[in-house]
Amino acid sequence: MEISVSLLDGQKQRAKFGSLEVISDQSINAGGGAEHPEPFDYFLVSMVLCAGFYARKFCEQREISTEGMTLTQNNESIDEEGKKLFSIEINLPDGFPQKYKKALIAAVNTCTVKKVIQAQPEFSVVVK
Repeated sequence: MEISVSLLDGQKQRAKFGSLEVISDQSINAGGGAEHPEPFDYFLVSMVLCAGFYARKFCEQREISTEGMTLTQNNESIDEEGKKLFSIEINLPDGFPQKYKKALIAAVNTCTVKKVIQAQPEFSVVVK
C-alpha cells in the first residue's frame, strides 16, 4: 500500500492512502496546535484497535455478545534504550463464557499490527 504525506499548515500533515486520509498534528509544546493526534499516537492506538477487531471477530464467530466489552492499552518504558511494554487488558462483558478466555487471548495475539512489530521490520529512507 502506498501512503502519500503532504505537509499542511503549522505542524499538521495529511496522509492519503486509497480513498482515506488521516491528519496528524503535534502538541503545543512541539509547535503544533494539538488539533489532531500526533503520529506516534496513531501508532499506539493502532495496536489496541487491531486487538479489538480480533476480539470482536472471535466473539462474532461464536455468537457471543460483545456488548460492554472494552479493551485498555497501557504503554510503559522498561529500559533506557527505549524498549516499551505494551499491555492490553480485555474487560469481558457479563456472561462471557469462561471456557473461551484463553482462546480469546490467542485470537487477540494474532493481531496484524503486533505480528509486524514482532517481525522487526526493516526501514529504508531515500531522497529523490
